[in-house]
Amino acid sequence: MAENKRLVFIHGFLENAGMWQSIISGISKRNYIVNTPELPGHGKNLIVPEVHTADVWCQNILSQLNLESDEKVFIIAHSMGGYLASSLVGMIRDQVTGLCLFHSKASADHQQKLDDRTRAISAAKSNKELYVNTMINSIFYEKTKSLYSAAIEKQINYAKQLSLETIVASQEVMISRIDQVALLQKRSFPLFYFLGDHDNSLPMDVLNNEVSQLPGALMHVEPEIGHMGHIEATKASIEFIQRILHTVSE
Repeated sequence: MAENKRLVFIHGFLENAGMWQSIISGISKRNYIVNTPELPGHGKNLIVPEVHTADVWCQNILSQLNLESDEKVFIIAHSMGGYLASSLVGMIRDQVTGLCLFHSKASADHQQKLDDRTRAISAAKSNKELYVNTMINSIFYEKTKSLYSAAIEKQINYAKQLSLETIVASQEVMISRIDQVALLQKRSFPLFYFLGDHDNSLPMDVLNNEVSQLPGALMHVEPEIGHMGHIEATKASIEFIQRILHTVSE
């Protein structure tokens, strides 16, 4: 192997590195070192930085990776993890070989979404357990989510253990993050999107507009799923990730 290569999976809000277990076990990892850093306050990364900005949280992720200057990185990131990855690639742009936004986007939130996040903070402060239960149930496709009741219950039980500080800080990071479409327009690496056609968190008109500004970006829309492709469409997620990794392995 001519150079070290990292395959980095970044989880999303109210999740942890374990969300990637089925995906990682299902793909070929030949020639890759696999890393699964965790967002501040999540998983085993329990300390929340005092400053709630994307740059600070990206530095936290980079500190977990401890990259050497000659290592190349392919990043796959879900939801909030993707929001951060869109900023993170700007910090290590010469080392990035590919970015997959998995149910995520690079553009900033519109005003209604920003208002929703502010209301989410108030809801979590008022009743954290109710907020977590409502939020997680809302991100699955309503017509099929009964098929994943055990997985939903598991995630809810995990998220309820997260501190209120983590929930509030995460929302504040997402509120304050800047639009990174212009950054990705100047990228020198392939860009991929894996999306669900019934994702209430990411309306397709928003994503279509974003991708239209990013020549060469490849968007896959999986039918009959919401925001949680690793659960709702595990096989399709594995096949897609395997396919995009193959495009940069030659």
